[in-house]
Amino acid sequence: MLLDPPIPVLLPHGLFDEDGRCHRQGELRALTGREEWSLAQAGERPGPRAVSELLAACLGRLGDYPRVDASLAACLTRGDRHHLALHLRARLYGDRLTLVARCPAPGCEAVADVDVRLSALSPERPLDAPEVLTVALPEGTAEVREPTGEDDAVLADAQGSRAERAALLWSRLVVVDGRALTPSSWLGLPARSRHAVALALADGTSAPDLGLLARCPKCSAWLELELDPFALLTRELRGGAARLETEVHVLAFHYHWSEADILALPRARRWRYLELLRNELEGRPLVDGWS
Repeated sequence: MLLDPPIPVLLPHGLFDEDGRCHRQGELRALTGREEWSLAQAGERPGPRAVSELLAACLGRLGDYPRVDASLAACLTRGDRHHLALHLRARLYGDRLTLVARCPAPGCEAVADVDVRLSALSPERPLDAPEVLTVALPEGTAEVREPTGEDDAVLADAQGSRAERAALLWSRLVVVDGRALTPSSWLGLPARSRHAVALALADGTSAPDLGLLARCPKCSAWLELELDPFALLTRELRGGAARLETEVHVLAFHYHWSEADILALPRARRWRYLELLRNELEGRPLVDGWS
């Protein structure tokens, strides 16, 4: 079965192995109908573990890792996972994205179109990012790392208030003088030290900048938007779920392929077979130049 070739992708941060080597260069395969359908049924926001399963299905070789499974995909930073989602979305629908935002100013509520280039949100970084960032604190030297898919999975399962869950996350990301923190010991640090750590991570992160600013066309107020790449991908695929069902029906009816075989095809291959089928039914040449 012919499949689309994978596209090379350079991760902003990369995956560090036990020897400290960074693996950034990967291969991203096209989504198959199976992944499209799974995402379309994932709800508004797919959970961290569902995202890891998706990335494991789409990522080929990553550096010296010949295969990426869900546990390895969970070790990727949140920024790398968002970077891959932007690439997947661009491959399916193109690099351009138009968002619609409503002005929050009282008495205005005008609707604005915001045009975005996905490649501009997450440009390739030629230089390697550090595995951890170092911050000098009065309490000692702090090392802070970027959150990963596994951190997000732990956070999704955690109970408690937003503040308690935030403390849990920071306790996983920060080490002070080689000592791991607990949520209570993180909260026990002075506010100035916690702020310094958060500022160092914000300034040193390799994650895509997904915060967008635009002007209201009516009152010129600033509009703030936050893009969630996986929620965007899920919403767009959910809108095309009926078409995917139709594609499966038509190909199964005419070629007698199973649903599993059809869903194993990426979109470009399904659409090519549908184009050939239409040409044959309409009496057109199947290949340009053939009569």
